[in-house]
Amino acid sequence: MKTYFYLLVLLVTGISCKPDYVTVGKKLEGTWQLNRIQYVNPNDKLIVINNPAVVMTFTDSKRNGVLTIDSSKYNFEYNFGPEKCNIDVKNEKSLPLEAIGKVQVYSYQFMDKKTIKFSIDKEYNYTTEEVLKNVEYIFVKQ
Repeated sequence: MKTYFYLLVLLVTGISCKPDYVTVGKKLEGTWQLNRIQYVNPNDKLIVINNPAVVMTFTDSKRNGVLTIDSSKYNFEYNFGPEKCNIDVKNEKSLPLEAIGKVQVYSYQFMDKKTIKFSIDKEYNYTTEEVLKNVEYIFVKQ
């Protein structure tokens, strides 16, 4: 009887535990509205921009997505691990200040089920040719 019990426990545990990347992939899929971006500018001043017109959509299991800024659309590919997410936007040099994807690898953290924070210690703004520090993007799931 003990053998059946342990076999049942192993079977249930094995079925119910999905790898992190499967769970994270499902949590990422969908449309995310940028709620806030904040960073420290070259003069060490904290800049906060609330509700910019940026939407990021993680579209499918093939890890393709679309970044929409106002009416402009940028395709991207993404990949993720337990704490980092690679967001590879084509033509990243043309992205405006509020766009995520000017660098590829961001740390991420789910703040709750519908809020995610992407962050990076330094990011280059191609428009102003400045290095921004402690950059954070807060997205809310739509």
